Amino acid sequence: MSTSERRAGRSSSRDRLLDAAAELVASQGIQNLTIEAVAAAAKVTKAGLVYHFKTRDDLLAALIERVVGELDMLELRAHEADDSAKPLKSSMAELSKLTFDMPEDRRLLLANLLAATSLYPHLAGPVRDFFSRSYARVAQSGPDAGQVLALVVALDGIALLEVLNLHRFTPEQRQVLRDTLESAIRKLP
Repeated sequence: MSTSERRAGRSSSRDRLLDAAAELVASQGIQNLTIEAVAAAAKVTKAGLVYHFKTRDDLLAALIERVVGELDMLELRAHEADDSAKPLKSSMAELSKLTFDMPEDRRLLLANLLAATSLYPHLAGPVRDFFSRSYARVAQSGPDAGQVLALVVALDGIALLEVLNLHRFTPEQRQVLRDTLESAIRKLP
């Protein structure tokens, strides 16, 4: 499912522009993210895009903030065990699924946005803040916080290695990693 298909219900111009930018970044990389290309993809005038985003930097920053917001929501749902009857192991199993079953278009979008934060360090703040919030939530997960933190960091490490294309695990390696981590997750209270 493409990024725009997931957001088919959105109607605001700003959201349509961000959807078009996300599709462009996922399919062609940040080097092809231009005001003109996004306006054409969103079927709006350049002036219509500039009304919402004055510069390419503004557009890229908004896209990063949107993706970080979506990740925050996914993680909050996965960590709601602190405030509900949902068992911690169920929350961690969801995080494992998000790591190992990430759709390819999402992986490409994240890879290109992380590349953007490397090229433009002033855009990295929301990503750093996301990890700070994430690990702070884990630190409050109870008596097994250390074990949970180790599992979350392992899942993040696997995701980042693959998203940044620093290493591609073989299908066998991915399965061993998944089985091992999910076995540790099942042993959580």
